Amino acid sequence: MLDFANAMLLLASAAVSCSGSPCEGLDCSDGMSSVSLLQTQIDTYKTDFRCAPIEKIWDEDGRYQLEGICGNMDYKPVLRDVTKYYPGSSAEKELERPLIEIRKEHGTEDLFNHFGLLNDWINPSSAFPPNSTYESLKQSLMTSSGTHFPTPVEMTFKWDGNEIQTQQDHVCQAGDDPYCFANGWMKNQNLELLPPTFNDPEAYTRFAQDQCRQMNEKYHFDQDNITMLSHLRETNSMYEMSDNACSLMPTKGALPTNRDFQKHAFVKCLMNDAKTEIAYCYFRGCTLEGNRIGHGDECDY
Repeated sequence: MLDFANAMLLLASAAVSCSGSPCEGLDCSDGMSSVSLLQTQIDTYKTDFRCAPIEKIWDEDGRYQLEGICGNMDYKPVLRDVTKYYPGSSAEKELERPLIEIRKEHGTEDLFNHFGLLNDWINPSSAFPPNSTYESLKQSLMTSSGTHFPTPVEMTFKWDGNEIQTQQDHVCQAGDDPYCFANGWMKNQNLELLPPTFNDPEAYTRFAQDQCRQMNEKYHFDQDNITMLSHLRETNSMYEMSDNACSLMPTKGALPTNRDFQKHAFVKCLMNDAKTEIAYCYFRGCTLEGNRIGHGDECDY
C-alpha cells in the first residue's frame, strides 16, 4: 500500500538497507540486510493468521516506527535518519504540516526525497525514478511467486459493494489487493494503463495526475488536514479494516470504504502524483474473469 507500500522497492512499499552503504548518522545496526515492508513470506500455519498481516510498531508518540511486522517476520530496528528526525527538529515539525503546503513549496520535487529516511516506506527508495520504463518497473516491482507459491491460502474480500477473490502468492502483499483494486490500478482495470504509458514519462505523468484529480473531485478531501503524521497513524487501521473485509477473518470493527482506500492513496498523490503507487499496484496483480485477482505468471506481464 503501499505501503509501499508502500514503495518502489526496489521496492514494493519501500526497501531500506544498511548493506553496502554508510550508516553514519543513521539508526542502523551492523550487518543488517535489506528489509522490505512487503517482501516477507507468510507463515500459513500460524494460529494468528491474518489476511493482511502487516503492522507498524510505533514509539510512544506514534511518530517514529520502531518495528515492522510482515507475516511471520518481525524486523527491527526500522532505519531512520536521526540527524534529521529528532524531538523538536524542523523535519519533525514538517510531519504535522499540511502536505498540500509542502507540495506547493517544492514544485515537482518528489517528496519521498524531501522527507528522506523516515521509516520503511517513507524514504528515498520510494521516489519514482525519472527514467523508468515498463521493463525497469517490472524488474523492480515483480515480487510475486504467482502460481508457484506452495499451499496458497485463498481468500475473498468484500467491502463497499466490491468483491474480489485472491490468494497468497509468496509475500504478505495479498493484504494490498483490495486497496489496489479500489484505486483501479491493477492490470486490466484501466485501459489507459498499458506498457506504452509506462514507457512515455509525460504520458504516465498525465495519467497519474488525472487519477489524482478524479479522486479528489469525487471525494473532496480536506487537504488542510492531510499531514504525513496523519497518514502514518492511519496505516495500521487500513490493514485492520482489510482484515475485517476478509472471508477468513472475524469482523472486529469497521469495514473499509472505497473512500478510505482512495484517501490513503491521495497522500501518495501529494508526494509524487502517486506514480510509485500506481506502478506498484499494476505489478502487484491483475483482474481476471469474475473479479479474481491473479499474480505474477497469471498476469502475462
